Amino acid sequence: MVKINNIYQDKKTKKWFFRAYLGTDMDGKKIQKTKRGYGSQREAKRGYDQYMLTHGFHQTLSSHLSSANQMTFEEFYRIRFVNWYEKQVKSQTFENAQFIFEKKMEYFYRMRIRDINSQDVEDWMHELSQTATRNSRKQEEITTLSGTYINRILGHLRIILNRAIKEGLIERNPVDSVSYFPKENKKVEFWEIEEFQKVMAAIPENSIQNQHRKIIYEMLFYTGLRIGELQALSWKNVNFEKNQITVEKTLIYQGKNDWYFSTPKTNKSYRTISIGKTLSKRLKKWQELQRMIGNFEYVSQLDGTFTPSYSFANWLKDSARKAGVNPIKLHALRHSHVAFLIEQNIQPLVIQERLGHANIQITLGTYGHLYAKSDNQVVDVLDKII
Repeated sequence: MVKINNIYQDKKTKKWFFRAYLGTDMDGKKIQKTKRGYGSQREAKRGYDQYMLTHGFHQTLSSHLSSANQMTFEEFYRIRFVNWYEKQVKSQTFENAQFIFEKKMEYFYRMRIRDINSQDVEDWMHELSQTATRNSRKQEEITTLSGTYINRILGHLRIILNRAIKEGLIERNPVDSVSYFPKENKKVEFWEIEEFQKVMAAIPENSIQNQHRKIIYEMLFYTGLRIGELQALSWKNVNFEKNQITVEKTLIYQGKNDWYFSTPKTNKSYRTISIGKTLSKRLKKWQELQRMIGNFEYVSQLDGTFTPSYSFANWLKDSARKAGVNPIKLHALRHSHVAFLIEQNIQPLVIQERLGHANIQITLGTYGHLYAKSDNQVVDVLDKII
C-alpha cells in the first residue's frame, strides 16, 4: 500500500486519520490539526485535502505563521515546500528524499530561513561528517557518513532554498558558496564468476527456501536486474520460448503489508533482455517448485507477500562467509554481472541497454575502470599487426 504523507492508521481501531502541520506558534511549538475516524486511507486523504483547502493552508499562513521575514526553515519546509515538491517527483523519489528532509536537516529547523548563511551550511556539513551511520553496530567498527552521501544531502538543501528564492523569501542560495566534499574514487565491489559459483555451491538445495534464495541470486548475477525490478517481475513477463524477460515496474517495499509497485527508475529501465537457455531452464524449474506451494503471480514470491531485500542481503553475506569468499552487498551482484560481461568483451552500449542506464555516461562513469583489464588484449592485437 502506498504511504501517503500526513495520513496514518490507528493500530488499535484500524481507522484512518490525518494530521495537518500548520507551522509554529509564538513559543515555537508546532501547530497541528488531527481528525480521526475515516474508514479508508483514501477518505482520510480527501479529508486532509479539504481541510487544507478550506481551513489549513490559506488561513494558517495569515493567522499562525510568521511573516515572510520571520519564517523559520521548518515552517517553510512543512507548509510550502513539501506540498510543492511532492507534485514534482515520483512517489519513490519523494519518500527517499523525505527521510533526508526530516532526519538530516533538523539543524536548520528553528533558524529563520533568511538568516541561514554559507557558514551555517558548512558547520552543518561538518556535523554530518561526524555522524555515525545507521549500520554501525560495534564501537570499534563505527563508520561515519561518507562525503558522497553528505553531498547528496547538500543537494537536497539546495533544492529547498532554491524554492525559497522562487517564492521571494531569500535573494540568494547560501549553498552556492559552499564547496562539496571531494569526489570519492570508490571502487565498485563485485565477484568474479568463480567466486559467485563458490558461494552458490555453499547453499544446499535441501529446502525450497534455499532454492528460492539461489534463484534470486542467480537472476541478479546473470541478468543485472535491480532487486526491486526482480521482485516486481511477474510470470507473464517471462517468455520461456524466447528465453527473455521484460522489465516494466519495480517494487517499493516498506514492510510486509506496506508495499507497492512503481515505474522503473528511468525510461531506459523499461526493457526486454535475454537470459539464455540455461538460466531459463532454472527459472522454469523454480516455477514448478513455486506452484507446489501456491499459484503466485510474481517470480520472487515464496508466499502471498514479498521477502525484504535486506533478508536476501543478509543471507548472501552468510553464505559468502561459509564459502570463504569476501562478502559483498546485494546490489553488487549487479556490478558483478557487468564485470562478467566486460570480461567477455561485451561492448558498453550493449551493457547500457541491458542494465537500463539512462545514458552511456552512467555506464562508463560507474564501470569504466573495469575496462582497464582489457588493455592487455589491445596490446596483444597490436603486437600481431605491427
